Amino acid sequence: MTYFHGGVAGLQLGDIIRPAISLGISKTKTPNQPRYNPRRVYITQLRWYAELFANGHQGDVYEVRPVGRTLPDLDARESFHCSCAEVVAVLATHPVPMPAEAARLFPMGATS
Repeated sequence: MTYFHGGVAGLQLGDIIRPAISLGISKTKTPNQPRYNPRRVYITQLRWYAELFANGHQGDVYEVRPVGRTLPDLDARESFHCSCAEVVAVLATHPVPMPAEAARLFPMGATS
């Protein structure tokens, strides 16, 4: 299986992506991520979903290899979480264009 991660810019081949909490980053849960755990690294099989996260955080998109046990992310389809992940390829660097799939879900200028 191929896994992707959209996150902090500047990682290189072989770097280890660590959970947010180990980096001193705290994030609160959002309505669309009620089960978010800052002690886990989130990965997906959907490249466009990783691009969406990278785009929102001025980051990069990576192909990754999960390290440790991989469990399903119950908040997102075809997504998982693990203890950390190893970068096996840098796929897109900032700025990442808004993927077409995300643009259809979140049209620019749309109001809620």
